Amino acid sequence: MKLKELTKILDMQFHKECSLKWDNSGLLIGDFESEIKHILVALDISSEVIGEAIKSKTNLIFTHHPLIFNPIKNIISNNYPGKEILKLAENKIAVYCAHTNYDMMENGLNDYLAGLLEMENINKIISYSAKWFKFVIFVPLDYEEKVRNAMCFAGGGCWKDYTCCTFNTEGNGTFKPGIDSNPFIGEKGSLSVVKEARIECIIQSEKLEDLIRNVLEAHPYDEPAYDVYPLENKFEEGGIGRIGSIKQAISSDAFLDFIKEKLNIYNFKYIFKSNSSIINKVIKKVAVINGSINSLTAELGSLDFDALICGEVNYHNAQLISENGRLLIELGHAESELFAIGHLFKILTKISDSMSLGLKILKSNNKELLWRYSIGR
Repeated sequence: MKLKELTKILDMQFHKECSLKWDNSGLLIGDFESEIKHILVALDISSEVIGEAIKSKTNLIFTHHPLIFNPIKNIISNNYPGKEILKLAENKIAVYCAHTNYDMMENGLNDYLAGLLEMENINKIISYSAKWFKFVIFVPLDYEEKVRNAMCFAGGGCWKDYTCCTFNTEGNGTFKPGIDSNPFIGEKGSLSVVKEARIECIIQSEKLEDLIRNVLEAHPYDEPAYDVYPLENKFEEGGIGRIGSIKQAISSDAFLDFIKEKLNIYNFKYIFKSNSSIINKVIKKVAVINGSINSLTAELGSLDFDALICGEVNYHNAQLISENGRLLIELGHAESELFAIGHLFKILTKISDSMSLGLKILKSNNKELLWRYSIGR
């Protein structure tokens, strides 16, 4: 299928609007008109991953970490990511990234990690609610289907597993065309009464402009009447981190062994205040955040948990968390997110099968990051 259409599907399925402001999720490289048949899933873009894509004739690499993240001053063949970008363009390989939006979304990476630990009574550490609007437009009855299709195509009425959710009512619209108008119905200077449908839907703020443009292009009137209302409803769409409890309270030593077993990770740091009795502490309530927690220590300080599992943390933030007698486990940034490859593979396969997209989904075999993060331990 066309990359343009696939991008819209991926943006919706992975809730691109939930990405944090500093992030760079979504389509990073690609020709909208290219045909996508194979998708290779990887944690990062590297020369090895690009080689895999070329060998498998893949024309889209789907990553968790964005290839283009920091500002790029040049794209040349002797640096990263310039060399990779040139190689991707040369082989007509597109790149799509689901980063913080995938971390935070329902059934995303944080939920998957909590599931591996068999956590119960799970809640979000910081909930995220996107800004939504109500969009309303008035359409002559013979054109309501055309306008509704344009509305739905732009993402109007999408909520979780439902699409094209609209509400329709019929009534009489009145208007009097002016001398310089070009009326589709009625005559200049005369009052017209027309049977019209009012079509309304909800729309995310990021998609509002596209929806308005699509609908106005499909509308037959010279000057269509439409309204946009900001909504005060809080539509929770995910959040940072998860907090809950493991099935049975266990000692700290037993909890460390539990993590090794459930996550299949044997090299990690555990941090606690040196004069505390943390090793004898019983662990029941657990907080989980993949990746870095360095911007979240203020929020974490007010929460009730016995142990925190994260990807990475700096010394001073680790000190703030451990001061309250908590056990802090630092898996390593990549180690906390390598689960993404298998999980994204399952999600993309399900999307392709359920929507009959006919895509072949592949998993990267690249082990470079595993070696880099394990060396010296």
